[in-house]
Amino acid sequence: MTATFLFSDQEDLNSISDRRAARERLERLAWAMDSAIRVPGTNFTIGADAMLGLVPGIGNLATTAISGYLIREAWRLGVPRATIARMIGNVAADSLISAIPVVGNLADVFWKANRKNMAILAEHLDPARTPGSGVSDRTFYHGGRP
Repeated sequence: MTATFLFSDQEDLNSISDRRAARERLERLAWAMDSAIRVPGTNFTIGADAMLGLVPGIGNLATTAISGYLIREAWRLGVPRATIARMIGNVAADSLISAIPVVGNLADVFWKANRKNMAILAEHLDPARTPGSGVSDRTFYHGGRP
């Protein structure tokens, strides 16, 4: 089995059904990475990002690679470069913070880069749902979905 899907171009996601399937796949991935497990007795959720981050070195590399896949798929969906840069900024912040032992693992509970990036992707794919959100394409996205 080859990984040719990683190197296909944007033309693969032209149909509405392909774009919808890609978005649903990315939503599931972001949920699994950031929010799959609710911490009992709290409103906090954690996902594979926080769990893999416990594995020294390789865990953070793996989570960054998975986040990179999400960004690459956003590019395939036609997201503009400036928006891709915002998404990369979220992953870079997550990766840098996660590299700090213990503090980084705790930060993964609060900084959910993949969920943030899915909100950014939704802004691009559903502009009618976020009218006047006030979020500029030139600024990094730091909050919950508007």
